[in-house]
Amino acid sequence: MKDLTLNNGETAKFCYVDEWSRPVYDVQGVKVCCVNLDGTFLHTMTDDGEPLSPLKQEFQPIQEAE
Repeated sequence: MKDLTLNNGETAKFCYVDEWSRPVYDVQGVKVCCVNLDGTFLHTMTDDGEPLSPLKQEFQPIQEAE
């Protein structure tokens, strides 16, 4: 897995893949999981690793042209 460039120009650093095969990243010292829910990819996580709420659009990864 690789780091992600975010819409605001910051980088989400790859940390590990969790037990549900979801990549987990560090964004400004906060662990977030990558899962596509309702069109958003990066979400905060509960203590149990479940997706909680989507990050703001500025903290979502840049969509690369296909």
